[in-house]
Amino acid sequence: MAQSEPEPQESQLGDALLDAVRGSLRILGGMVQMAAAMTRVFAVAVLKAATAAEKAVQASEVEEQKSDSEPKTTPRPRRRRPAARES
Repeated sequence: MAQSEPEPQESQLGDALLDAVRGSLRILGGMVQMAAAMTRVFAVAVLKAATAAEKAVQASEVEEQKSDSEPKTTPRPRRRRPAARES
């Protein structure tokens, strides 16, 4: 019966080091994915705000054009009614 030789101490140390590196790369990868997701959320929010601002500017331009096209009239002063006479 052949007995398996025990692994040398260096091999176990190398495996542990590789496991630690793999774990840290997984953590780093997760952090990169979170940063990408947060950037995307921020970008979508900025685009929505820009769209809302653009619509507001267009609406104000339309209102300005309407007010420019209407003839400007000055209100007439109201005439006072004669006071009612008491009998």
